[in-house]
Amino acid sequence: MQNFDVSNPYADNTLIEEKKLHGARRVIANHLLESYQTKVHATMHRYMEVDKLRAYTVETKKGSIVDHFIRAIALTLQEKPDLNATFDGETYRTFKDVNICYAINTQRGLVTPVLKNADRLTIDEFYNNRKQITSLVLEWKQEMKDILGGTFTISNLGNFGVDFLHPIINPPQVAILGMGRICKQNITWDLSLLPTLKELMPMSLTFDHRVIDGSGAAEFAQLLQDKINNPENLWEIK
Repeated sequence: MQNFDVSNPYADNTLIEEKKLHGARRVIANHLLESYQTKVHATMHRYMEVDKLRAYTVETKKGSIVDHFIRAIALTLQEKPDLNATFDGETYRTFKDVNICYAINTQRGLVTPVLKNADRLTIDEFYNNRKQITSLVLEWKQEMKDILGGTFTISNLGNFGVDFLHPIINPPQVAILGMGRICKQNITWDLSLLPTLKELMPMSLTFDHRVIDGSGAAEFAQLLQDKINNPENLWEIK
């Protein structure tokens, strides 16, 4: 019987590959480590009712349900700028412009390009901008102006069959929203009523608890639900 090498417990396991992290992957790793070590992460989960948002997408035949959901987030941030903000450990800054980072998985790692002024674009401008920035990132042709200056981040893992996630805040921002896969459930929030079939999107909101309280996160979620309950108002330019 071969003696077990305590100093190298993987000695009898065939190694497939060994490599050092470098380039973009190393930058991402250090970025996430900084966030995890310096932010006080707290995550709130909620099912968002998206039946009306789905119907609106089918009716208008413009954009996707994700486009409309991001727009609803942008309008909510406009109304509640506490989360449209950055915090460097000393100074907490809230911003007027809503510049949303949308996480994209590339062969070189996760990249979060910025959809600038996401609350003020027309639906055509929004869709074209998101399509263009996604193409740039996937082809690794983005510039620094395309990935810096974000005020809030969205991570969508619903397309990968994920229900809930605990995303890590993109520093120096103070919050990040995770989107899960849409499902249908017989459910009711009013215990005096019988459950009905609803289309739901699991949502995870991670926030820096040093500057955002749980009640503030819950208020954000309710405002967002109000927005997606009235999708016909999402693209009104004020």
